[in-house]
Amino acid sequence: MLLLFAGRAMAQSCPAAGSTTLYSYPNTYYPALQATVNVGATSLVIGNASTSGYGATPIAAYDIVLIIQMQGAQLNAVNTASYGDGTGTGSGYLNNTNLMAGHMEYAVAMNAVPLTGGTLSLQTGLTYAYKNSAFGTDGQYRYQIIRVPLYNNLILGANIRPPEWNGTVGGVVDLYVDGALNMSGFSIDASGTGFRGGGGKAWSGASTNTNTDFIAAYNNKSGGSKGEGIAGTPYYLDSVNSTALFSSGVDGYPGGSYDRGAPGNAGGGSTDGLMSNNSNNAGGGGGGNGGTGGGGGNSWNSNLPTGGRGGTLFAQQSPSRLVMGGGGGAGSSDGGTGSPNPGSGYASSGAPGGGIVIITASSITGTGSVLANGAAPNTTVLNDGSGGGGAGGSILVITGANSPGLTVNAKGSAGASNTGGGSAAHGPGGGGGGGIIYSNKTLAAVSVTGGAAGTTFGASPNYNATAGSGGVSSQTINVTQIPHFPIICNGLLTTQSLTASASHENNTIVIRWQGITADEVEGYEVQRSLDSTGFATIATVSPEAPEAYADLTAGNTARVIYYRIREKNVNGNLVYSNIVVIDQPTAATEMIVAPNPTTGPATLRFTSDLRASVPISLYDLTGRLIWRRQYPANPGMNVLSLDVLQKLPNGIYILQATGDKGVISVRITLIH
Repeated sequence: MLLLFAGRAMAQSCPAAGSTTLYSYPNTYYPALQATVNVGATSLVIGNASTSGYGATPIAAYDIVLIIQMQGAQLNAVNTASYGDGTGTGSGYLNNTNLMAGHMEYAVAMNAVPLTGGTLSLQTGLTYAYKNSAFGTDGQYRYQIIRVPLYNNLILGANIRPPEWNGTVGGVVDLYVDGALNMSGFSIDASGTGFRGGGGKAWSGASTNTNTDFIAAYNNKSGGSKGEGIAGTPYYLDSVNSTALFSSGVDGYPGGSYDRGAPGNAGGGSTDGLMSNNSNNAGGGGGGNGGTGGGGGNSWNSNLPTGGRGGTLFAQQSPSRLVMGGGGGAGSSDGGTGSPNPGSGYASSGAPGGGIVIITASSITGTGSVLANGAAPNTTVLNDGSGGGGAGGSILVITGANSPGLTVNAKGSAGASNTGGGSAAHGPGGGGGGGIIYSNKTLAAVSVTGGAAGTTFGASPNYNATAGSGGVSSQTINVTQIPHFPIICNGLLTTQSLTASASHENNTIVIRWQGITADEVEGYEVQRSLDSTGFATIATVSPEAPEAYADLTAGNTARVIYYRIREKNVNGNLVYSNIVVIDQPTAATEMIVAPNPTTGPATLRFTSDLRASVPISLYDLTGRLIWRRQYPANPGMNVLSLDVLQKLPNGIYILQATGDKGVISVRITLIH
């Protein structure tokens, strides 16, 4: 047997036994800092997680992190119907080598990184390249690094909601549960936490734009803002639960962030039908993801089809490549009707899309829901254009059994409606496209429906606004299709198995295991723990050696010892065996003195599990040592004559025997 002994540094560990109750999102979100991360990179510089306040637990050595490219796509930025993907739809993105959005992978951290950021070293090289760049020739590229905690059993104690995407981090919740995830009637809800809607703003001055435009600058005093998506971030934004317009500070799409062209999966903003005073208000387009967003409604009075185009679907989606739902585009507004902030036009904003939820659990019990819907529309607008709906986000559920109590939805939200002031139709918003749901087992209910078109005054209530199309769902995916997870605790993420056993043989603990074929394994580590939680590697065994190890160093380390095997595969996978428990034999497990009380002569009888030298001591009630002897105990019953008692005065004495699990005491009463 080839053995290479290692030090006692603590090894990367599966979650400790027991259950955890979760009341808030568990992840920590680090923004990208390094501009370019190449394929095969084993380190990257990450930013300050404290800036956003998203998460309080810093990365520790051997933690699991998710690296995910949130934005990264190029546009055909021309002011015609060829805007977007160049095919004449006025929407979309270019499918070229610079399309990076959705790439994601897990990695093992090899060092601690504080919340303030720093250099993160990785156990293995990265599969994908990642890019972090501000708006310039293209819209911004953004990736983030998310700490993913591991749980043994997890119980939801409240509804869990990830932090909203803020342009650099957020919008994702990722849970890994080795055992059971008990939903307890609660939800994991990423609805409205995805890409943000285009921010609504009232304009009334003259503009140099035309009502045939697909792109325009944000400050040309007409039209509506495009939504946010994989291809960039507009100047004006609306996020869920916000009550005021937010500015990114840059006109974040090539050519401008206004008017009906739909960039990537974001909904297009309205192109107003009359640019001279921005009065012929049209609706914003819905965002896209698994399905395409619906188009915004026509312009008031002139009845022109200038509503925002719907955001396109993300055609590259797969269980290992996911994006957030695109934000809806804003309707054009001159009167600024609706609330909050009447007079500002903010109520004409597009709705945010849904975020991303990833759940891995051996089982999902109880009833509950996992949601990544587009945010609800604003329906307070009177005689102004309304915003487009947000697209449904993306959900990935990997579990070891069907989940009959789990409802999963990634629905597009409806386009916003308006009253038309009770006299004339104004453009409603287009519905958000449906999202994406992948699972390897059957769920109770699944929905990826697109959002309905908004309505307005008149006989044709949708006024040419259209609904978002349905998204993508599958409950039959294979675990080989998901991102490679670098630590396997429950066998759920692999077709491989690794089993271990342990036994006493010739006064030695022998651990045996059975794994996969030797040519797929780099090596095995034998790990030992005294508390079933913190495991240390005590030996490394080559795959060519017999799958057995004799622990000659166990000695009397503890009454109970835990062992497991960690297998490292040639593909970088870490697979853990079951944990086996060994009860160590111990000396002096029972002790009897007879007769007791005694007039002098007495006999000590005690049992032992092993052959060992047992220290036996006699004390008076003041704690003074009277007598001590090392007794060579044998397995089974042992008998020792206590002749010393005949020489002692009357009184009460304490007889003690010391074994590795502690001290056993007997009270002796002596009466001559």
